[in-house]
Amino acid sequence: MSESSEPDILFEGAEWFDQNKGKLFNGALLIIVAVVGWQWFSKNQSDSHAASESALFAIQIAGATNLSDVAAAYDKVGVEQAGKPVAERALILSAKTWLEVSDYDKAQAAFDNYLAKFKNGHWAAEAQLGQAICKEAKGDTAAAISTYQSLTNNTDTAIKNRATALLEAAQTQLEPLVVTPKPAPLIQPEAPKPAPAPPLSAPAAPDNK
Repeated sequence: MSESSEPDILFEGAEWFDQNKGKLFNGALLIIVAVVGWQWFSKNQSDSHAASESALFAIQIAGATNLSDVAAAYDKVGVEQAGKPVAERALILSAKTWLEVSDYDKAQAAFDNYLAKFKNGHWAAEAQLGQAICKEAKGDTAAAISTYQSLTNNTDTAIKNRATALLEAAQTQLEPLVVTPKPAPLIQPEAPKPAPAPPLSAPAAPDNK
């Protein structure tokens, strides 16, 4: 039974292959095209990523001494490489550099920009901390303290410790401004002065009559 069926199976297999070889060829061709396309896409992505990283690396090795120029260069990379992973790092570096040169307006704007684009980014907590530092430096201590307090529970130990230290410093600086007024001293009423005694009358002259 098995001996007689083997030739039939082989014959049917060969016949099936002959009938479907066109489909098989097309399927294999599609697989080859897909693999080649994926390799090409991966290579382009890799090349693009390398080009983006090189733009950031060029700033870091330039050795510029004017940090304001460095901050502006980082911001430019963030704009030009928008949508790429390097853009996030460029924006946070720009904000931190503006903060380093104590340009609090530009630093806060850069931190705001970072959080607007990367609300849940890798450096979101650091950007929030930077915002609070800028606010404190510009006189909005209450808002800064609120942010510091929220970051004292952060899972990142470095952020948590930094926020705690800044919170304590901000509260210490704020304490002298919140002084309980001392009560005014009580004024004791003066005791009434005794009325002056009436003048003594002169003794009457003796009557010599």
